[in-house]
Amino acid sequence: MRHQDILAFTQERIASGIRVALVTVTETTGSSPASAGQLMAVLADGSSAGTVGGGATEYQIKQRAIDAINNGEKVFGFSFSHAESGMVCGGGMGGYGNVLGEENHLYIFGGGHIAQCLAPLAAATGFFVTVIEDRPELEDGFPNIRYLVCKPESYEKDIQLMGSVYIVICTRGHKTDEDALRFCISRPHKYIGMIGSSKKAGALFEKLHRNGYAGINDIYAPIGLDVADSVPAEIAVSIMAEILLIKNNGSPSHKSLFK
Repeated sequence: MRHQDILAFTQERIASGIRVALVTVTETTGSSPASAGQLMAVLADGSSAGTVGGGATEYQIKQRAIDAINNGEKVFGFSFSHAESGMVCGGGMGGYGNVLGEENHLYIFGGGHIAQCLAPLAAATGFFVTVIEDRPELEDGFPNIRYLVCKPESYEKDIQLMGSVYIVICTRGHKTDEDALRFCISRPHKYIGMIGSSKKAGALFEKLHRNGYAGINDIYAPIGLDVADSVPAEIAVSIMAEILLIKNNGSPSHKSLFK
């Protein structure tokens, strides 16, 4: 397989939020079936594109790559003797792997004015952004942003949350906010924030608690840091600031020496 095909395979998976270990052979000794410069892309399920020589050594490298993906490693090295791997060719090989695609994904439920300000702001900070809305006519407000037309009753079938998941719920009404929160709360996530007043959030949380939902205390509602007026752009900035605070384990304190 050509390098460009392996890299295209890698890019397609990364764009979908799938982590990929891109393995590069940097050196070989003896009668190794590999050669320096060979590439192989490995996914967590063991599927791959390309080869680093085949046989038992390639199998071991795949397992090392899978372990790195599952352990959250960014870079790993490897060095294997073919003889120790049970191959008769002798020699050995070494190289390194880079785990790519540990991406931050922001899922915005709702396509109104706040979402239209928040989506490009999040994209500019490196998030893969998906807007989920049941009104197709709002899509023009999200150029270069993934826009998924989906009704609440289809969430289970049509939505797959990938990567490091951050969620903002800002739909057009209490019922659709509740539908989104019910879908999201039981799924792995780094952050869930919901628009609305303390009174609205409290009533909804009490309802979900009675229905047996866990994790309610981890929801940020009202959403955002307390820095914004009622202007949608300011609210979007306050939401993004809160998300970055969580993502980067930051602090809301000033950095200025004079504060």
